[in-house]
Amino acid sequence: MDLTTDFTGLMVPLQQHEQVLRFTASRQRLANDPYRPTFHFSPPENFMNDPNGLCQWNGLYHLFYQFRADGEERVHWGHAVSPDLVSWRDLPMALYPDQEQDCFSGQTLVEDDRVIAIYHGTQAGNAIATASDPLLVDWQKHPGNPVIPIVPTDEDGSPYRVFDPCIWKEEGGYYSLSGVYKDGTRSIDGIGVDHVFRSADLKTWEHLGPLVEGVYDTEPGEDYAVPNFWPIGTGKHMLLFFSHKRGGQYFVGEYDTALHRFHAERHGRMNYGPLAVGSLHAPSATIDESGRFLSVFNIKESKVPNGWSDIMTVPRVLSLADDGSVLINPVAELELLRHSHAVASEIELEANGETVISEISGNAIEIQAVLDPGDAHESGLKVLRSPDGSEETRISFFPKGHPRFGTAQLQIDGTASSLRTDLIPRTPEIGPLEIGDGEPVRLRIFIDRSVVEVFANGRQCLTLRVYPERSDSVGVSVFARGGRATLRSMEAWQMRSVWPELAGGD
Repeated sequence: MDLTTDFTGLMVPLQQHEQVLRFTASRQRLANDPYRPTFHFSPPENFMNDPNGLCQWNGLYHLFYQFRADGEERVHWGHAVSPDLVSWRDLPMALYPDQEQDCFSGQTLVEDDRVIAIYHGTQAGNAIATASDPLLVDWQKHPGNPVIPIVPTDEDGSPYRVFDPCIWKEEGGYYSLSGVYKDGTRSIDGIGVDHVFRSADLKTWEHLGPLVEGVYDTEPGEDYAVPNFWPIGTGKHMLLFFSHKRGGQYFVGEYDTALHRFHAERHGRMNYGPLAVGSLHAPSATIDESGRFLSVFNIKESKVPNGWSDIMTVPRVLSLADDGSVLINPVAELELLRHSHAVASEIELEANGETVISEISGNAIEIQAVLDPGDAHESGLKVLRSPDGSEETRISFFPKGHPRFGTAQLQIDGTASSLRTDLIPRTPEIGPLEIGDGEPVRLRIFIDRSVVEVFANGRQCLTLRVYPERSDSVGVSVFARGGRATLRSMEAWQMRSVWPELAGGD
């Protein structure tokens, strides 16, 4: 794919930019790593952390991210651009630290004539930068930075702590959240809090107090870091955030624009599994020009990095069902990468049986499957499977158990994904999946070398990093345990690489 055509020439001069040339060389240098993903965003070199400032400006999508480039000790904002949320290209780094130690996380606000970025400058406070050029490469920092400085606090965190912020606009001016904790210690006994600030001119900010009051639906020690606060439809708002203890999660509820208070009615998680080292990390979110609530997260490594670390999820569309529950779906643009369609027949699965799907295999692939769990205690798929089954990643459904205590569950189990001996051990990723009586399990599975993302019935998404050692670990099978199940349908597509330097790239 040649993005210069889609960018109508805008990328042509930047292709010769010193940093872009270096990043291209770095991607080529790292291309032999079998775990570099082919259609997920990964850093051009070294270390990437939180996504920041996801936005759409003049028809193009921009992704910023915490980035420590080769030879850098301080964190900058990396920058990539895409016409379709799929085919990303590196741009020069967007934000450089000056009065702060590092440019940590933040978000953006798109106005008619400019894009405003707000971010946390470590050891200083929250800062503002603006850009208005076609590719958002010319950022101007506010001369009054940090516009919301760090202030002295008591042992409970009063009057406020500042950390990763977001920004939006109402009739009363600009508003910002700063996501932190209070009344204790983060990851132990503190309580998450997001402080609201208001400004008429981006320079002088008034502290209005906490956004969410009197609601405590998370565990002790969870903070409300990296907040994203946007309307999500039907008069509701979503506060999408990250806890350093439990990872990505959200509140949905009603926002009082007169009092600037948010009443959370529903809480949910995007990440499950181990404390502090879960797969799914921090979010960035935006409302695009078509009105979609888009989000992207970074996914943490489960092995010691080798020259680079972390990747981003595929972009997700978040919305609300009629009952107010959150729907999670991959963006439709991913279908642009499909080729080489394959279909498998319906299969009746005997109890404790397994059937290899000979028609479907691959390690950069999308699979759609419809599974009737029948009376099986567990049923599902094994992907990235070696011919002898010594490596396999298990994707399975556990139906609701005891009518009083049971909860239906979806899991990705990576404990047998690799024969490598240098991986960080972790438990399976297991999350709730409530389906109706007689409703089949509908799976969309994106496999991209070292990552598996599973979307189920539009209501759940699980994410896990995996690292098969064998090059022939590309097979797919279906199985049932403790009872019978039926694979109603399965189809798959190989996925084109969006990175020219990787095998299969255009």
